[in-house]
Amino acid sequence: MDTAVSRDRFWEMFKGRAVVVSELPDGPSRTLAHLASELAGRDDASLRSKAEYRALFNLLLAHLLPSAPAKLRLVDGAGRPTAAAQAIEDFFGASQGKPEFFDADMYMFHVTGFQPGRGTLREQVRPGHGARVEVWKTDPADRQRIPAPSAGGVLFSTQDFVLKNSGNRTLGAPKKSWRITLDEAGPGNRLAGMVRINLKAMYNDPSQMREALAWRLFAEADVPAPRHTYGKLAFDEAYRGLFSVIEQVDKRFLKDNFGENHRGNLYKTGCRDIGCAHLTYRTGRDGDDSGRQYFIPGPGERTYRLKTNKNDPRANTYDDLACFIRTINGIGLPGGEERFDTDAFRGAVDGIMNVNAFLRWAAVNVLLGSWDNYYATGSNYYLYNSGHSGVAEDFVSYPYFHFIPWDYDNCLGIDYSGTQWQYADIVDWPGKTNRRKQKIPLVRNLLRNHDYRRYYLDYLEYMLDTEFNPGAIAAQIGAHSGDGLWHRVRQAAYLEADTPYGRPFTGRRYSNDEVYQAGCRQRDLRYGKKTMEGIVHYVRMRHDSARAQLAQLRRTIPRGADGFPGEAQQPLAA
Repeated sequence: MDTAVSRDRFWEMFKGRAVVVSELPDGPSRTLAHLASELAGRDDASLRSKAEYRALFNLLLAHLLPSAPAKLRLVDGAGRPTAAAQAIEDFFGASQGKPEFFDADMYMFHVTGFQPGRGTLREQVRPGHGARVEVWKTDPADRQRIPAPSAGGVLFSTQDFVLKNSGNRTLGAPKKSWRITLDEAGPGNRLAGMVRINLKAMYNDPSQMREALAWRLFAEADVPAPRHTYGKLAFDEAYRGLFSVIEQVDKRFLKDNFGENHRGNLYKTGCRDIGCAHLTYRTGRDGDDSGRQYFIPGPGERTYRLKTNKNDPRANTYDDLACFIRTINGIGLPGGEERFDTDAFRGAVDGIMNVNAFLRWAAVNVLLGSWDNYYATGSNYYLYNSGHSGVAEDFVSYPYFHFIPWDYDNCLGIDYSGTQWQYADIVDWPGKTNRRKQKIPLVRNLLRNHDYRRYYLDYLEYMLDTEFNPGAIAAQIGAHSGDGLWHRVRQAAYLEADTPYGRPFTGRRYSNDEVYQAGCRQRDLRYGKKTMEGIVHYVRMRHDSARAQLAQLRRTIPRGADGFPGEAQQPLAA
């Protein structure tokens, strides 16, 4: 425990966090916070910038007894906490970082001084002078489209932001998703440490709950994945509706999830220059299988888009990605298909990726029936090369990859082509139900290995026993309770239309009655080939199908001797 705190240490304690002034107790701590905000030239509802924290530290030094030049004493001669320690405890208790931000039920995002119209903002737009975005917590049950800030006040306010519509297939939808970017004004302009805020319209999901359920399951599975909450959005007096707030996978996400190993290569996948990101092995005419095979030089969009280290010639060669793809395809190992069920293959894969976390993702994903990702479309996921622990700076020479999921509105019974994902084969992913025949070697090759296959099936069975069953999912939805997901989305969703059956003025695809039928009553909706199963109905069918398949597989693949759940695999020392 620190006995004294320096100015730099004080900043590190609060970096990425916002002290909400209104949540401080009445007294000296709140007074000093107000003064610090004024001295830093912000006079805002929260302290979040380095200038504000420096001003606060200087005020504490001036008002409390320092232990040494430019240090705050935390314990006195008798070992008791000092007034400075109490003040720091007050500030930290009133502060909010990303974990606390995503723990809240609902936020209001209010943009004033800017009206985007109904067109699509495909490029970032900076609102004109005087425009502002403000964010505050709000009660999901509030019947006002734009509720006033609660007693907690405005959490965040800034004039330094840009806006853009986001999405692929839904980019031009009537109800658009939004991305707010705050990184134009320096490191102090952060919402709970975040540079980008994703407001997703949930255009395909009448229940408005699928992403919330999916991200919770990945958190339970200890998969590195974005966090989720809900928000209401308005431009001036125009209510735009209910949105999912999704954590951005960016440098801050990498630091939060991978600690010292946060400076590696992050790849975002899609269907672009060399096709879709199925992780199939590629060679040139001369037999070259280096990183050059995984992109086409030039300004075009890439299938594997490097998001970090783009200007570092040592790291931007794609050679680490080529090494990863070479390994998971068993290139260089003797034998045919049987080479995947060998200790040599397992040893090579264990050395280049967090296999257990990927297999846990695979188990959850196949239960969710989420197809718009590596499962069926070869897109909507990230690969992150963190490097091995202890050699983080040499991630190119010692690559170690992690699979990070993205985009989960098309799951839990949503389909557009007549595919019944609730009956899909739990081992043979490109099987009879999934009519798309891509090779997806990261799944197929790993599940040919008996150790990996057993771990995958053990975790899938564990999820069926605990989190993925009709009772557990119905409890999360809480259709008849005051603390489930339905309570969180109901009122904000209903406010998007003036009548139960009329077209929502926000552009949402589904009427209020359809939201009620899909979200509360868990009814199926069908429009031609487009199917939206009731979530609990889908889970019941998927649960029963997976149980039946497991019973057959257990005849030859017994449960792991050590039981389950097992320990998450850690990066190996080089």
